Amino acid sequence: MPQERTKIEKKHFQDIKKHISHNYQIADFYEDYFEATGEEKYRTKNSAINLCCKWWDTEFYRMQNVKDIKRVNLCHDKFCFNCQSLLASKRQLKFAPQLDRQRTLNKVCHMVVTVPNCEGEELLPLLDKMYEKFPRMIRYLKGQKKVRGVDFLQYGYGGAVRGLEVTQNQKTKQFHPHFHCMVLLSRNIDLKGRYLNSYSYDRTEGGRKVRKFSELEILLQKVWCLLMTDQRVTLEAITELKEGYSVILDDSKGRYHEAFKYACKGAFDEKKGAFIYNGQTFKTLYEALEHRRMIQGYGALHNFYDLDGEILEEDVTAYYEQRIRELKAIEKPDFHVESLEEVIEQSERCTYFSKSNIKRLILERGKNE
Repeated sequence: MPQERTKIEKKHFQDIKKHISHNYQIADFYEDYFEATGEEKYRTKNSAINLCCKWWDTEFYRMQNVKDIKRVNLCHDKFCFNCQSLLASKRQLKFAPQLDRQRTLNKVCHMVVTVPNCEGEELLPLLDKMYEKFPRMIRYLKGQKKVRGVDFLQYGYGGAVRGLEVTQNQKTKQFHPHFHCMVLLSRNIDLKGRYLNSYSYDRTEGGRKVRKFSELEILLQKVWCLLMTDQRVTLEAITELKEGYSVILDDSKGRYHEAFKYACKGAFDEKKGAFIYNGQTFKTLYEALEHRRMIQGYGALHNFYDLDGEILEEDVTAYYEQRIRELKAIEKPDFHVESLEEVIEQSERCTYFSKSNIKRLILERGKNE
């Protein structure tokens, strides 16, 4: 890989500055919690998110005008736009090679599983129930739980990855929790839409018809509804239920990012109200998402052995260490601690690189090839 390809451009650092620009508001919420409760963990969170990406440790090869980024202080907070963006990218990079391999054997489908919108005080118990019922739906789909008269095995389920997203309707202020999933199904599965129901129409566009549903989608809609309303899943109950909860299933066609994005992605979008910066909304989301696992794998995608990841890490380390040897053959570096503002300013005149960015570039190159 040419050295110029590993240079981190100024825009990357500018994007980070933009992503952390509202962190002070989240930090203020944590400070309020500390003052209200006296719990030291909130002061720690306040400090961490306030300092996120503010300071960068580098080794400066002065004669060559090159800086190796050794460390940057990340807060890893669930409500930091920057850290969650990085985490979402890492999740996708980890799972994408496995999903690409699975596409030679299965159809990798994007499934969206939803429930009716809820008020703020209902969000936490609703998420608890969704987390309890979703694995049960998976057990039906793979044929582990039987329904007399329904053949789930015909769909060829092999595994799934489930991610949570929570959005908010800016008119009603209700919350909309839903799962984005990648599901492995038979390559020969029929996903042709044949059936209409109320979810076939887009209410935001004057009731325009947007899709018909496949037989499997209708079945999953009803099973999911029966589970979420604590009813027995039987053929009679499925037949009698006029309409379930919305479940959408499409061929992902190699686009996996929806399943790996962070739970509050839309919360930071100013065009959608940036609703996370409202104190009451933040409190609702914090309590609902605290200690909750955002990503969960099932079947063939449950804690899979990431052999490709080990091979990649070896390649990255080899390339990185080779470059360091070449730099050190000319001079020894000076250790520098720089602010983000300094990094942005100097990135026009100096080449910044890092081991993690080399890894990202190798992954992107491999995917393009």
